[in-house]
Amino acid sequence: MTFLEHGLYGGAIAYKFNPNLFWFGVAFGVLPDIPPLILATQTAGLRRVAKRILKGGADNFPEYVYKVYDITHSFITTAAIFIILFLITKDSTALAISYGFHIVCDIPFHNSRFSTRFLYPLTNFHIHGYSETKHKWVILAQYPVIILIYVFLLKK
Repeated sequence: MTFLEHGLYGGAIAYKFNPNLFWFGVAFGVLPDIPPLILATQTAGLRRVAKRILKGGADNFPEYVYKVYDITHSFITTAAIFIILFLITKDSTALAISYGFHIVCDIPFHNSRFSTRFLYPLTNFHIHGYSETKHKWVILAQYPVIILIYVFLLKK
């Protein structure tokens, strides 16, 4: 999934709980990808990272990029974020749901070294999903779903 899709789903989840949290939901919807993307960009440069991701060949980054990806794409991390947000204010826990939904969406749509190890560090178990770069329908199918979600959310 793209940043845009993750952000729109995250924003919708937060909006459902509290419309004032919409932009925070967008941010938490993309947050799992930010740290590994920053590290990959520092290592290879923005142009090379974009080319690798768009061509589906993002399998030759340093190992620490993948470890950070595994940490940020784990439900263990999501649980920690949920607890921290709950302790700050119960109203902000919707943001952890936005974060977790990012992971749920990535499980069936990431493959190769970026397959989502959703229980990391407890296990390296992952599902070899569909590649968005090879199966464009994955991306195209998301937009009608997102439009329907927002139609129903804003219909109130």
